[in-house]
Amino acid sequence: MRSHPLFRWTAEFAAAATLTFALAACGGGNSATGVSSGSTPTTSATVEQVSTVAGSTQWGATNGPVASAKFNDPCDVAVDAAGNIYVDDTGNHLIRKIDTNGNVTTVAGAGTGGNVDGNGVAAKFDFPNGFTLDSSGNLYVADSGNNTIRKIDTSGNVTTFAGSSASGSANGRGTAASFNFPAGIVIDPSGNLFVADDGNNLIRKIDPSGNVTTFAGSGAQGSANGLGTAASFNAPHGIVLDASGNLYVADGGNNVIRKIDPSGNVTTLAGSGAQGAANGKGTAASFNKPDGVAVDASGNVYVADTGNNLIRKIDSMGNVTTLAGSGAQALTNGQGTAAAFYSPEGLTVDAAGNVYVADTLNNAIRKIVATHS
Repeated sequence: MRSHPLFRWTAEFAAAATLTFALAACGGGNSATGVSSGSTPTTSATVEQVSTVAGSTQWGATNGPVASAKFNDPCDVAVDAAGNIYVDDTGNHLIRKIDTNGNVTTVAGAGTGGNVDGNGVAAKFDFPNGFTLDSSGNLYVADSGNNTIRKIDTSGNVTTFAGSSASGSANGRGTAASFNFPAGIVIDPSGNLFVADDGNNLIRKIDPSGNVTTFAGSGAQGSANGLGTAASFNAPHGIVLDASGNLYVADGGNNVIRKIDPSGNVTTLAGSGAQGAANGKGTAASFNKPDGVAVDASGNVYVADTGNNLIRKIDSMGNVTTLAGSGAQALTNGQGTAAAFYSPEGLTVDAAGNVYVADTLNNAIRKIVATHS
């Protein structure tokens, strides 16, 4: 396996002089080292069948039928109401689409890193990260390497919605604001965007007019719960919104999943803070550099537990189980823990409850279908 195209030092490991490998769009400084020693993942009560939708362990940028299409370190995935799958093809600096007929095309991006607005393949991204779809079909992209939020409208026109491209944490309107490695992004029904501003350890909010404010986080690296800027994060990455307006954040550097209610109060939903793969309730469970989060209609939260090569599930009571993955670094289809992933980064849930996973270092998009007993 090739090395990542971008290297990033993170403060938590720099002190120990440890270089962490991280794609700009995958953020979080995650290493894919497998399940921590002494932990044994278990599956939930249902049977989860894992299959490969598109891609293979061989990286590339080939469009066409899913059987021959290739990706390069895809870091996020989204599904629209019609069932089309969008892929944040990070290593290729592209936004790709898998239609319902199984054909892969390029939505936007020239395939080389850059910061250029324009239509479709005339535009350029720099290690684009997470993205989110609004109700009209517009895509908003956390363009991590450019420190900006980009918008792709339904005609494929790419514009810069917020961020100056310079690294910073300034609030303000549109390009007067600044970000530092924005990672995850989600939109609410009113059109407000919430951004996991990874390098600033902040959760930012962008209203429909483009005004950027800080919603939660002090900016200091930490794990404090509290209201708004009294709370602290450590390289927050994935972010998702439930039907009640609660935000869930994969706080990768803290190895926890945080919850932010509509008033801005931050709590720890699950994870002890120590690296591990223990199942259990709330803070009795453990994760290893979780990068992605998704939520279903029942309020279950799904976690791409990147460092453990697992997909985890947190039910509405806070119980953490292992949905799929053996912990081995491999591309293996099968049921539950018979399947294997390699550094899964992003995930989403469709209306039918199917989970789609950006299996980053396998260069593949995976699908988990749950069969309930």
